Amino acid sequence: MKDYVQALNDRDPEALLAVGAAPDEPWSRTQANRIIESKGGKGLTITKAPVEYERMGDYLGKALLTASDAEGNTVRETVKLIHADGRWKVILFEWPQRSDKPTSAA
Repeated sequence: MKDYVQALNDRDPEALLAVGAAPDEPWSRTQANRIIESKGGKGLTITKAPVEYERMGDYLGKALLTASDAEGNTVRETVKLIHADGRWKVILFEWPQRSDKPTSAA
């Protein structure tokens, strides 16, 4: 959560891609820029961010992020998480649909 909030505060799309475990592709960069535009640069300070695990076990969860912005306003966001490669990653991006469809060899 710290890296996610830092990426937002710094308005850093590359850092957002890293915490979101997304490749640096045009589709993900576009989404990262949209997220930065709407949520970035607010000087957030995490107040609390407890993690709740989903029914799928210890690899999916959500953090109930509470932060204060630079003006003292409270900001709340539910952030979906996935545990991969030994680290928690933020689920931020919608992956594009594959355009190649399976073919039948009948």
